[in-house]
Amino acid sequence: MSTNVATHNERWVSGEIVSTSGEEMLNRRQFTKSMIATGTALAAGASSLNLATAQPKRGGRLRVAGHVQSAQDTLDPAKFVQSTDYARGHMLYNALTRIDGNGQAQPELAESFEANQDVTEWVFKLRKGVTFHDGKALDANDVIYSIMRHKDPKIASASKGLVDDLVEVAADGTDAVRVKLKSPNADIPVLLGTFGFMIVKKGTTDFSSAIGTGPFRLKEFTPGVRTVVTRNDNYFKPGKPYLDEIEYFGIADPVARLNALIAGDIDMMSDLRPNAIDEAKRASNVEVFSTPCPRFVQFAMMCDREPTNNLDFRLAVKNMLDRERIVQQVLNGYGVVANDHFVMPNSPVYNSSLPQRGVDLDKAKFHLKKVGMENASIELHVTDAVQNSIEMGLVLQRQAALAGLTINLKREPSDGYWSNIWIKRPFHAVVWNPRPTESLMATLIWKSDAKWNDTQFKDPHLDQLIDAARGTIDPGKRKQTFWDIQSIIYEQGGNAIPAFVNYIDAHSSKVKGLTPVPTGNLGGFNFADSVWLES
Repeated sequence: MSTNVATHNERWVSGEIVSTSGEEMLNRRQFTKSMIATGTALAAGASSLNLATAQPKRGGRLRVAGHVQSAQDTLDPAKFVQSTDYARGHMLYNALTRIDGNGQAQPELAESFEANQDVTEWVFKLRKGVTFHDGKALDANDVIYSIMRHKDPKIASASKGLVDDLVEVAADGTDAVRVKLKSPNADIPVLLGTFGFMIVKKGTTDFSSAIGTGPFRLKEFTPGVRTVVTRNDNYFKPGKPYLDEIEYFGIADPVARLNALIAGDIDMMSDLRPNAIDEAKRASNVEVFSTPCPRFVQFAMMCDREPTNNLDFRLAVKNMLDRERIVQQVLNGYGVVANDHFVMPNSPVYNSSLPQRGVDLDKAKFHLKKVGMENASIELHVTDAVQNSIEMGLVLQRQAALAGLTINLKREPSDGYWSNIWIKRPFHAVVWNPRPTESLMATLIWKSDAKWNDTQFKDPHLDQLIDAARGTIDPGKRKQTFWDIQSIIYEQGGNAIPAFVNYIDAHSSKVKGLTPVPTGNLGGFNFADSVWLES
């Protein structure tokens, strides 16, 4: 079986995988239904789609304010962990594929890709004429090095869990690479388009110069302060990028971020808070950009330490969450009620048999009594770095008090939250940007050995199901596998997930060419080579 091989001037519109023997075509959306595609139907009606109808103009300097900044900012794709890294990565590098607004893998550095019959081997044919910023031509050795370094324990790659099933990446002739797997995986083209899999030069260990193939070259980088990039005139996409320069920095305070946009001090900002949407809309020079998606905020309860290691405590918290209030009041309607797992209700693999949790204080009290925590108190860590977690925490705090549990909210600074609090405190807020498929999302967070398993919930049967889901093509079997995955997380996991949260950004009315991609803010953080400024 081979993919519907796409070339640089074709689009994988149908998302189909076609049998080489002419057998019945299998719709990719049936068996690798993209997580982000579940939000894309809604995203088609997102505010300010800003699809460029006029001829793009060249030139100008774009000033972008992200919602986080950290001294841990990095230029090494293997270490990318937050939105500033993702956006910067798309400025400087490219991956073999890119993820489009429908959650499908499109050609990027690879001009085509195809799989064997059982989806255990993939061949990616490399695009000719691509050069790195220093003039070196892209070749198979760069791709092999970039992918295989994720498997090196010394690298401590944030994406290591995604390559555990990878056996070998080898040259296939002079202009292609062959990826061999332990087991079937239909998601490989999508996986290799995600943030961590940007291609770097073979042998790179010093990333301070960020030599990539991307639309911009690095001019200045100070972690936690700002990044400045200038146009790469030798970019392989004809006519792109349009901008001369991008300045990218963080403004952690959401009010200050919007004020800077209204004042004209910046051109684009990520993470407009729901309670500020009306103010933004009143500004004549500002447009709101909303993208429905499966991003979720969770209260992570770590299962390897007290008191959150007790299942009854976790169930008590899950039955305190006023999900409808969070969606309607905290998110201003820009979200969807969640059910303590990562699959959206409009996904074809959503487990509709699980009762939707709401506020049930009698159940909460029952579980608190079982664990001996009536009238107990616990600290919940929240931060502006986790969108809306402070407001969501206040809603939970009120309901918890009615059930007899005192939740003390500890507001942590954005800078350092991911290094000092995340996967360290028993009870803390986390936001998860969606990945293009449910399989990738499950592998990243819920595998026992996943680096980003932020609840430390470990279950061998869950591991087996996640592994099986990656290679399951049959729609019925795939759906049942994901139903079982959701059931385990719902019933036992350490994730209290009240809602899926739209990406809401804002930009100057001068900014054009921004299109919704529900893997992240500002067009999936991949705006650098498509955005332009109107005079």
